[in-house]
Amino acid sequence: CVHRALRQLASAPGVFSAAQIFHHPELHLQTRFLNESWHFYGARPRALSGNESLDLLRVNAWVHEASGGLLPAVLPAVPTEPSLLLLSAVHLRAAWRTPLKAKHTVPLPFLRPGLPPRLVPTMTSKKYPVATFTDSRLRVQVGRLELSRGLSLVVLVPQGPPGALGPLERALDPATFLGLLRR
Repeated sequence: CVHRALRQLASAPGVFSAAQIFHHPELHLQTRFLNESWHFYGARPRALSGNESLDLLRVNAWVHEASGGLLPAVLPAVPTEPSLLLLSAVHLRAAWRTPLKAKHTVPLPFLRPGLPPRLVPTMTSKKYPVATFTDSRLRVQVGRLELSRGLSLVVLVPQGPPGALGPLERALDPATFLGLLRR
């Protein structure tokens, strides 16, 4: 279940997560939805007032409060006549296991489809461990960098033309993703 996996991830060290549901005042929410929203996300849906300015202030105030000020706002405007606003805020605080040093960077080209390459500072030292492999079934290159507190940053780079992200997302069910992490 994706909801359980997200809840488990949110309990990891250095991870903050919050969710809230805002809804049109006339929208009837089923009891099961209300119970599961509370169970999985700790969210009790709040009715919007219908006043766009007031609702914008309330939504952004929730984001600011829930994130402890890390996110000052999330919306520049409330959509016209929203039925349901599902908001999630996630923040990861981690450090590289081996601190990075600027003297070990060199400018290398970063390729952007349809745009000219851009030089970006790139780490080159062998003392920064990166585990990499290619999964031929998913057609993806996987990189794993060690962070502090037992966390890792996992990067998936689809192989193939731009737009190859959609098939990868559809193929990444929880079991497949966990299988990649165990390799």
